[in-house]
Amino acid sequence: MVALVPFGGRIVMLGYGSVGQSVVPVLERHFDLPLSNITIIEADDHADKFAPFAAKGMNYVRLSLTPENLTASLGSYLKAGDLCINLTAGVDALSIIDWCHHNGVLYVDTSLEPWADQYGEEGIPAAKRTHYESHERMRAMAAPWGGKGPTAVITHGANPGIVNHFVKAATLDIAQAMNLDFSTPKSREDWADLFMRTGTKVIHVSERDTQRSSIPKEPDEFVNTWSVLGYWGEATYPAEMGWGMHENMLPPMGQHFTHGPGNAIYMHKPGGLTLVRSWVPKGGPIFGFVISHSESITLSHYFTAYDQDNRPVHRPTVHYAYHPSADAIVSLREVMMKDWQPPAKVRIMQDDIVDGIDELGVLLLGHGKTAWWYGSQLSIHEARKIIPGQNATALQVCAGVISACVWAVKNPDRGFCEPEYLPHAEILEIAKPYLGPVASVQSDWTPLRDRATLNFEPWVDHQDPWQFNNFLVR
Repeated sequence: MVALVPFGGRIVMLGYGSVGQSVVPVLERHFDLPLSNITIIEADDHADKFAPFAAKGMNYVRLSLTPENLTASLGSYLKAGDLCINLTAGVDALSIIDWCHHNGVLYVDTSLEPWADQYGEEGIPAAKRTHYESHERMRAMAAPWGGKGPTAVITHGANPGIVNHFVKAATLDIAQAMNLDFSTPKSREDWADLFMRTGTKVIHVSERDTQRSSIPKEPDEFVNTWSVLGYWGEATYPAEMGWGMHENMLPPMGQHFTHGPGNAIYMHKPGGLTLVRSWVPKGGPIFGFVISHSESITLSHYFTAYDQDNRPVHRPTVHYAYHPSADAIVSLREVMMKDWQPPAKVRIMQDDIVDGIDELGVLLLGHGKTAWWYGSQLSIHEARKIIPGQNATALQVCAGVISACVWAVKNPDRGFCEPEYLPHAEILEIAKPYLGPVASVQSDWTPLRDRATLNFEPWVDHQDPWQFNNFLVR
C-alpha cells in the first residue's frame, strides 16, 4: 500500500508524450491533493488519451512553449509552493529551472533539454552541444543559490535518474561479495572511497530493448518506444563519456574539455554513429550506441576519489551503451542516411507491442568480481499490469519521475539536486513497484571474451581489458 503524501500546492506537468501518459495515472497514487490541482500542458493533441483524467477533474491545456511566451505561461499556471514536472523535449530546461527557483516552485525533470532548434544548429561548436556543457551551465546558474531554495531535482527519469541509484546499490553488492570491511556510505567522499576500494574502472548504462510491434515499420517512419524527438536529438549530440583515470589514450576523434572539472571527454562523432560492446544478463553481449546522457557526467564526477591534497586519484569511465528496439535501430539508420534530418512521420509503440522487455541497468566492470549488472528487466506484459496501456520503457522513466517528485515534496528546500545527491535506498523503494524484476547479477564478461580474430585489430589492449578502445566498435 502506497502512503499518500499530503501536498497543498498544485502540480503542473509540461509535456504529455509517452512518459507523461505513464506519470499522470500514478500522481493520485502518491499525492493527497484535489485532482483539480493537477494540470497538464502540452503542444500536441492527446485530449482523447487524457479524457478519463479530465473526467476525474484534472485539467488539460494545449500550449506550445516558446522563448517568447515561456515566462508568462509559467506565471499563469504556477505559484510559490507548486510542483513543476518538466517532461518536454525541445524546451529549454535551464530557463524553466531558473524561473521556478526565483518563484518558489519545486521542480523535477528527466533531461536538461535545449530549445529544439539547437539540436542540429551547425553554428554551435560540438563541445557546446554536450551534457557536460549543460551541467556546467546549470551548476554555474545554481552556485549563487548556495544549496538553498525550492528543491529542483534535475535529470531524474530512468537514465539518467534511476540508473544513478542502481550504481550505488551495485557498489554495495560488489563490496559485500568481495568481503570488504565497510558500512553504507553517508557522503559523496565515502561513496567515492568505497567505489575506489572495489577497483571498479568502468560503468556502462547497459540497455537492450526487445519490445516489438504487431504493426510493420514503414520506410521513413521513425518508430520508437519513447520520445522520437528526444531520441533523435540525443543521437545527433557528440558521443560523450565520463573519462576514467585508467585510460591510456583518447579514442579516435576524442577531445578533452578545456573548462570545468575535466571529468569527461567527447568525440567529434554523433553518438548515434558510435557503438560499443557491452552486456546484459538476458540479452547477453550487445553492441550499444554511445548516446550522450547526463549520467555519464554526473556519475563520473560523483565517484571521483581525491587524495589529501584534493588531487583526483580514481575515476571511472562512464557512458551509455544503448541497444534500442529493432524498429528504432532501423529508424535511426534512415535518419543518418538523410544527414540527420528530423523525421516527418513518427510513431510511439504502445498498444501495438506484442512482446519483449526493456532490460535497463548498470554494468560495473574491472572490480574484484570482474563484471556486475544491476537493473530492471521489465516486460511489456508486466508493465501493462502495473499501468494499463503503457510500455516498459515509459514505465521505467515514470519510476524515476514519481520517486523524484515524492522526494522533492517531502524535502522542499534542498535547492539544486543532481540524482547522486538523493538517498538511493529511499528513491529505489518508491521506484521498484514500477520496475518489474530488479536483478543483481555477477558475470565474467569482458570486451575481450570470445573476441573474433577474423579482422585486424591492432588497437586492442590484451593486457588491460578495461581500456575504452577495447569496447569501441570500429
